[in-house]
Amino acid sequence: MLFSVLIANYNNSRYLETALQSVLKQTYTNWEVILVDDGSEDNFEEAIKPYISNPKIVIYCNDKNSGCGYTKRMCAQRANGVLMGFLDPDDALDIDALKIMAEAHLKNPTCSLISSTHFICDENLQKKRIAEYPGPLPTGVPYLLVGDGRIHHFASFKKSCYDKTEGISAVNKKAVDQDLYYKLEETGDILFIDQPLYYYRIHKGAISNAGREGEAIKSHYAIVEEACLRRLNNLNYKSPDSKYWRKKYRARYFKIKIFNSFRKKNWINFFYSLVVFPFVGGIDNVVSYLKKLPKERIALIRQSFINNYEIKP
Repeated sequence: MLFSVLIANYNNSRYLETALQSVLKQTYTNWEVILVDDGSEDNFEEAIKPYISNPKIVIYCNDKNSGCGYTKRMCAQRANGVLMGFLDPDDALDIDALKIMAEAHLKNPTCSLISSTHFICDENLQKKRIAEYPGPLPTGVPYLLVGDGRIHHFASFKKSCYDKTEGISAVNKKAVDQDLYYKLEETGDILFIDQPLYYYRIHKGAISNAGREGEAIKSHYAIVEEACLRRLNNLNYKSPDSKYWRKKYRARYFKIKIFNSFRKKNWINFFYSLVVFPFVGGIDNVVSYLKKLPKERIALIRQSFINNYEIKP
């Protein structure tokens, strides 16, 4: 069973050798690397010289810099594997990552997406701790209604399930992986492996950590809104539980719209969503929030509307 390791690179050539070596050292040997460079301006050509002759590492270059979403979409389109998984060029895989994921997919044919936890590493890829945020989903609760980043690296997915979606959005610059996870959830089950299979590097050049969390959060909010609308449009209204899910997704949509419009300072959308939210299934959430407010006060408001969750080494 061929496993396609997908690498979308932009100006991370100094880390590429470590990423590629982590694939070459895998205990699972039936793999290919699909590496797409997005118009890097560093020494990309020099960095890939040792790997050009390797038939298992296929390298493409975009005509111009087109962004993370576009490049990851190209990676997925050019992959030949039954299974796929993204490896960021500044990170690395555990030596057994592909083996463990391949075995898990064989044992769980209904799963579209299987993810693990990972090591948080410093700029030199030295392990600092195991990430605290990845984890299993609550029973019966879709990831779209949680959306707290618990699905993270290393995430692997079946190509047959990916092909049932509209694919990774080419226009998204950030939170691209979260967009993918929501779409894959619509085609199958999700499983969590409580084992660190990935080395996640925190450094200044990353697009979603080290001070860039706020930008990623706004992109994520927009992706959640889009996913809620997609699920509402695709909802089978003849199903006996359609009313329940319609309420859940509408409430999620307007809740996220409150946060997103506040961060964007779109005050018309903010106040409109704030007024509508209690009437589309959000009343319990509002009551719970108001109960916390007298005790937590400004800290609760800052946590909801201003503060960004930062991943620190």
